Amino acid sequence: MWCISSDGRGAEAPSLNHMTHGLLYRVKRAARQIGEQHSHLGELLGALTPAIEQGRAGEARALFVRYRAAVGAHFALEEAVFFPALRGLHPDHTRDLELLGAEHAGFHDQIERLGELLETDFNGSGDALRALIEDLAVHESREERLVRELSADSPHPD
Repeated sequence: MWCISSDGRGAEAPSLNHMTHGLLYRVKRAARQIGEQHSHLGELLGALTPAIEQGRAGEARALFVRYRAAVGAHFALEEAVFFPALRGLHPDHTRDLELLGAEHAGFHDQIERLGELLETDFNGSGDALRALIEDLAVHESREERLVRELSADSPHPD
């Protein structure tokens, strides 16, 4: 965002402090959204588990479709907004953030495999779901720990 100069003669680039404040705002807002999404995703998985365990195939497939769409939106928010903003504030943690983002591709593969099993081998889908849940728990734990660490270390605008 360009601003009118203080002497009114022309545009000037925003100050570093202004840009940092903008990044902090984006990170805080995205962190709130991501926390809400983690809760929603957990609720969907919590409903999907008994549907699969109890053999309710139609319900399980419908819940899976909702979960796949929600997790896709979640990953998109992290990759397009949250991780880039954190990299802007903490370039020294770029590698950690890139690794978290790269794990999303593996989750996409696991999710697609679960979808295939729900259609072709419903009885085998329980093991795939349990593996996905375990892997997501490890990922979310690392992600949340890093976000807490980076939030504590974030510069505060004047």
